[in-house]
Amino acid sequence: MKEKVDRFQRILKTREKSREEEQLLLADQRGEEERLVTRLDVLHTEKKKAFDEFRTQQGELVSPREMWFHRRSIDVVDKRICDGNSSLCDVRQAIEATEVRLVEKHREVRIMENYITSMLDDWRTSILKSEQSEMDDIAGIRHGNGTRGGSGS
Repeated sequence: MKEKVDRFQRILKTREKSREEEQLLLADQRGEEERLVTRLDVLHTEKKKAFDEFRTQQGELVSPREMWFHRRSIDVVDKRICDGNSSLCDVRQAIEATEVRLVEKHREVRIMENYITSMLDDWRTSILKSEQSEMDDIAGIRHGNGTRGGSGS
């Protein structure tokens, strides 16, 4: 029985390690998500600034080329925002998938822990029953010898 418990404890350690790896992956993905959100905030600020600059030029004499450059800078920021949103969406989908895997791995670990606990409880119960049986046998032998010895004298 000890070998069986040891084998399942090794399996449990492997599953715990797998769960820890998923937790680390999730932490990395959440860090990436936070980085992307921060970057998108910066890009939105840049876009607002570029729009404000473009608006202030409307009252001034500005060449078409300068207007085109300002509009182009707004378009570049828009593209970066679009790319950032796409990346953020991808990271969030990856986080979702990782969370699902992590829940499953946590469930596997709990099942294994419960099974090992059950095996250990059964093992302890069988040992206690065996010890009690031995004690009963010893008590029976003593009681039986004492009775025969006392009545034979």
